[in-house]
Amino acid sequence: MLSEAAPAKINLTLRVGAPREDGYHPIDSLVVFADFGDRLDVREAPGLMLVMGGPTARDVPDDNDNLVLRAARALQSAAGIEAGAQIHLHKHIPVEAGLGGGSADAAAALRLLNTFWGVNWSLDRLAQLGAGLGADVPCCVYSQPLRMRGRGEWIDILSNWPDMQGVLINPGVAVPTGPVFKAFDRSDPAALVESDPPARDHLAWLSTQPNDLEMPAKSLAPEIADALDWLAAQPGVILARMSGSGASCFAVCEPGTHEAIAAAYPGFAKAVRFPGGSR
Repeated sequence: MLSEAAPAKINLTLRVGAPREDGYHPIDSLVVFADFGDRLDVREAPGLMLVMGGPTARDVPDDNDNLVLRAARALQSAAGIEAGAQIHLHKHIPVEAGLGGGSADAAAALRLLNTFWGVNWSLDRLAQLGAGLGADVPCCVYSQPLRMRGRGEWIDILSNWPDMQGVLINPGVAVPTGPVFKAFDRSDPAALVESDPPARDHLAWLSTQPNDLEMPAKSLAPEIADALDWLAAQPGVILARMSGSGASCFAVCEPGTHEAIAAAYPGFAKAVRFPGGSR
């Protein structure tokens, strides 16, 4: 049996432009990954099988549209693989939470089966395959600090991004991505203005870069605003922001303070590390 981690994705920044003619929104986002997430195990089986467990597994579709199965079938087809696999998904990332859980699982399935079936493709090639599964899958294939642009297919790895300590919290509401983008479009957004590259003072730079989906998400789920207010009021919090399209929020914290902050939140909370790009 082989295993692969599926780290939660955090959008430290997220700039979004008006939809293009094809309906997609161009983005510019700085992304890191937490040392918290899901896990996939795989063992031999005559066909493709998916077993799920964990605290958030009941919220994940278990039909043929499941992203893990779609990723497995995509790799089978692209690499000409006839072997099967039994995949066990240990689900911990909340669903529809802005933490890229489904995309992280699909990316982990690609990495895991790439090894299990002896395909031995590069991460770049797996990311290209993953682009057909969802906009966040390519960045999750790399699972290290990066900047993603376009629909998510233009990726620049950030090799000098520092380690950070933080907290992830979820206010207990599911926020589907589609309605958030519809609310964003009703604000008559302008064309995307890409951010300048990070300066040496990463935290100072982060403080100037917003999540453009935060306001429309808060209009749909006021609990997000309450969660952000709670985070911002905690001693040791340097920066508090929503991740992705919500509803999960994160804080970047002063060293040694994140565990106490997570313990104080009256809901889903995790003290985490956001590993840097030097590893």
